[in-house]
Amino acid sequence: MAHPHVALARKRLTVLSDGSTDSCALVFCESERRSVSASTCLVCAFANPRRGLDPHDAVYCERSLLPAAGAAIDATFPPAVAAALPVGLALSRSVVCVQAALPWGAVARTPALTASTGAVPVVDGAGALVGVLSATARAGLRAPADGLTSVGDCASCAVWVHESESLGDAFATMGARHLRELTVVGDGQNVVGVLRDVDALHFVSYIARTGMRPTPERAA
Repeated sequence: MAHPHVALARKRLTVLSDGSTDSCALVFCESERRSVSASTCLVCAFANPRRGLDPHDAVYCERSLLPAAGAAIDATFPPAVAAALPVGLALSRSVVCVQAALPWGAVARTPALTASTGAVPVVDGAGALVGVLSATARAGLRAPADGLTSVGDCASCAVWVHESESLGDAFATMGARHLRELTVVGDGQNVVGVLRDVDALHFVSYIARTGMRPTPERAA
């Protein structure tokens, strides 16, 4: 049975300009309404690392107010209340980013990029969002012939939402722009995840029905 104070972690994998990768586990801090690294959680006074949790998967936080699925909490939320929750709480999928300076020719040789089915956020050296690399571009339909082009040259404009905005705002943006997913950013425009419409809908529906935050396997 899950504990009500367990907060889920998710992975952000960034393909760096030299082709290497950097991985970071992120957790949405409900009290600060922003994503922080799991390592930051472990030194917080409200965390309990002795709970035996792998910080790459979850952390125990006394300040987590929304109980996790399986916590045996009998409560429900009206859908309107669930939709008012911040976007960051609904993030559960890992996200793959790529630095803008990566040479275009390296895209096809990078498994993390070729395996991704959606748009890949393009970031600068500090991790801030500068655009997205669409699946069409990665398939080579827009691949330039020269060897000097970088990923940033092939990136298109990104439609994003801040993790502290409500899920209702995210739904409105998706509807107005006819999108199925949004890049989610935190402080400094740093990418913290990708919100897909199906995940957001399942999240709101699950909370409205159970009063608990779904785990990834319960979100469907």
